[in-house]
Amino acid sequence: MSSAKVSAVLFAKDLPTVAAFYSTAIGLKVLVSDEYHTRLECCGFELIVHQIPRHMADGIAIDRPPQRRTSSAIRLDYPVRNIAESRRHARLLGGDIDESPPPWADQAARFYCGYDPEGNQFGVAEPA
Repeated sequence: MSSAKVSAVLFAKDLPTVAAFYSTAIGLKVLVSDEYHTRLECCGFELIVHQIPRHMADGIAIDRPPQRRTSSAIRLDYPVRNIAESRRHARLLGGDIDESPPPWADQAARFYCGYDPEGNQFGVAEPA
């Protein structure tokens, strides 16, 4: 990983599921993947999905559907080509994208919140 790029690390109980979600539903490009990490890219930003060590992951329970984590200190927002298509993929892959923009969002921005298969909240916006 190059230190010259902005990146974030998302720790996951189920690396393959979470990485597939961001690749398919959100449209991030897979740069490299192994059993411990998947590096994804979007507009020069890298998201590294990192497998939580199995001895720790086995003790983590995630509801189905997952409980959305709305009180985290950070929310990552991504551009997507088509909100409806991303929403359809998100639902098939264990997450969701809201049907309505949040009340505080500019309606013209086409911004929606969603969550991944482990409940991590994110935002998506479709270009005008």
